[in-house]
Amino acid sequence: MNKSKCVLKNILLGSMGLMLLSSCSEPEKVVVEKPLRPVRTITVSAPDLNRAHEFTAVVDASRKADLSFKVSGELIKFNFNQGENVKVGEVIAKLNDRDIKVQLNEAQSYFDKAKADFERAKNLIGTHAISQADFDQLKSQFTSAKAKLDIAKNNLEYTELKASFTGVIAKRYTDNFQEIRAGSAVVALHDLSNIYLKIDLPESIMIRVRRRDQPPKLTAQFDAIPGVNFPLEFKEVSTQADEVTKTYQVTLSMPAPAEHTILPGMTAHVIAEQLLQSNGSEARFYLPAKTVLKDSQGNYVYIVTQKDQGIGVVNRQAITIGEITELGVEVFAGLTQGDEVLSAGMSKVSNGMEVKY
Repeated sequence: MNKSKCVLKNILLGSMGLMLLSSCSEPEKVVVEKPLRPVRTITVSAPDLNRAHEFTAVVDASRKADLSFKVSGELIKFNFNQGENVKVGEVIAKLNDRDIKVQLNEAQSYFDKAKADFERAKNLIGTHAISQADFDQLKSQFTSAKAKLDIAKNNLEYTELKASFTGVIAKRYTDNFQEIRAGSAVVALHDLSNIYLKIDLPESIMIRVRRRDQPPKLTAQFDAIPGVNFPLEFKEVSTQADEVTKTYQVTLSMPAPAEHTILPGMTAHVIAEQLLQSNGSEARFYLPAKTVLKDSQGNYVYIVTQKDQGIGVVNRQAITIGEITELGVEVFAGLTQGDEVLSAGMSKVSNGMEVKY
């Protein structure tokens, strides 16, 4: 019995020792891989000079004028309302001509007397019945009276406001029975037989517009007229840049469509095909401005080079840039076709870092 107890005691002591040894041993380390940072990239590609360019255009009338009276007076009659068509020479509005008719009658009377006196003087000067000085004075009075009569006749004619060209009354600036000052705009007259569309071209586009006999194909699209392209013709281009926007205004024209109403102030999209040409000095590539970084060493971008499927390595790449254009930042050197340039999260990566893309 004592021997059995001793054996059992030794087994228990041994088991406890093994438990103590296992509890004192170091725990097994578990390595957790840190997930790769996901990034976005854009693929570098050469600009397509033959691609279509789209510009926002503003519609304008082919001819427009603010018409005004040349004399002052009370407006007593409007013959046309806004939106109505008028023909060249038609009377649009009329002033009260009562006072001007009185002035005309007075001028006519003065002219008649001066003319009669001058006719008599011409007969008397030959017989030396009057002096040369008297004759010259009567001649001067006749000339002055004729000029005043002409002015009075013109003023009477000026009481009628006539259309200087065939068009539409776009706007009335005043109403009947208002006192009108000479030179104050009364109506706006627009010629809508042809429509002008005006676009602004930036310097980067203007400098590479093709100079050729055959202009590029130009069409206009209106959001309110889906599926319809209106052919355009080149009209003129400003050779002086706008002081604020530094753009050049180009005017295009199209006949007014009979089935649609297109009015000044509306907007359109102008599509220009094969607008640009290569001049040998343009940038090789264009990048969004946000992708280009700069430090003491110069301008650079981050390129992602593929290491495995969906995994890449970030590398800093120095580049030579030019101006910021409507296509993006000009890049002249440092990149090749097909490079993957980091387009977001540049501040959270470093050279040689592995990323997911």
